[in-house]
Amino acid sequence: MAEQQLTVAVIVPARNGARVLPGCLRALRRQDYPPESYEVIVVDDASTDRTPALVREEIARDWQEDAPRLRLIEQSWSGAGAARNRAVTESRADVVLFTDADCEPVPDWISAMMRPFAEAGADCVAGGYLTHQRGWVARLAQADFEQRYRRLASYDSVDVAFTHAAAYRREVFVELKGFDERMPNDGDDLELAYRLSQTGRRIVYAPDGLVFHLHPETLVQYARKKFGRGFWRTLVYKRYPDKVAQDTYTPQVLKLQVLLAGLTVGGALIGLALRSGSMLAAAATSLGLLVITTVPFALRIRTSLRLRLLAPIFLLVQAAAVGAGVAYALVDRIENYEVGGRRKRT
Repeated sequence: MAEQQLTVAVIVPARNGARVLPGCLRALRRQDYPPESYEVIVVDDASTDRTPALVREEIARDWQEDAPRLRLIEQSWSGAGAARNRAVTESRADVVLFTDADCEPVPDWISAMMRPFAEAGADCVAGGYLTHQRGWVARLAQADFEQRYRRLASYDSVDVAFTHAAAYRREVFVELKGFDERMPNDGDDLELAYRLSQTGRRIVYAPDGLVFHLHPETLVQYARKKFGRGFWRTLVYKRYPDKVAQDTYTPQVLKLQVLLAGLTVGGALIGLALRSGSMLAAAATSLGLLVITTVPFALRIRTSLRLRLLAPIFLLVQAAAVGAGVAYALVDRIENYEVGGRRKRT
């Protein structure tokens, strides 16, 4: 098959990933792609657990003959973006394919991710998430991702690719100088995708390029994650302000929900502080409108009445958390961060 002529380097950055990495490696070993046509490179980012030892054991024990080549690169703590860049420099494959240590690709993942290079002239291919989790927060998070994937599937070419499932022609990746290592790990993949799309190159969404992932299991964990997403991605939007109005991934209704959540919280706080009935009424109106915007999402959930009823709460928390992250980023004057999201010293 045409897509099997491409050689592939699957790159997995890992820091303290001993708990989840075995599942990732098992899934990568069991791919239906010809084993002689792909290799797996794990970059250990100064783990303090057994991550590097585990990879060495896998190399010695299981990855023989009919399995793809498995390699380990060890580096000082530099961040996932630097780890991925390092692996690309040490590979000569036609395509570099990224995933994370806590992801388990489906058996035809590599084949699905390679197909658009041959059939659609792609320079980059983006995949998506699945989950085995049964908790309501994780299931609603997955439903939210699937809403976004339907949006991506409606475009011939998209402008996002996230590193849980993203493939680049190596020559294009090198020409663009890879991930900006000054960016935080939660924004460097989006920044690179925007940068690539602005050069006129094509990013194609592969609906079958899926990896199983562990989503946040509690509402607090989810809110914390969404706060971080709102913060880091606002830093990316500062570089690409034209993406604020619209990209191919973010539902327009989310922006309305973030605005309404801000009006609700702000109006309630001001109303309580000033003992203003009109402000409290305005906050209640904003909250009502916000709830109304969640109805279409809830109605698309066919699997569980309970999930339908919980969907508005989930989306309210999402909007408030993203909005808080955006607000914090707007007053933050730091453009670049060190490893782990620490502020750079100036």
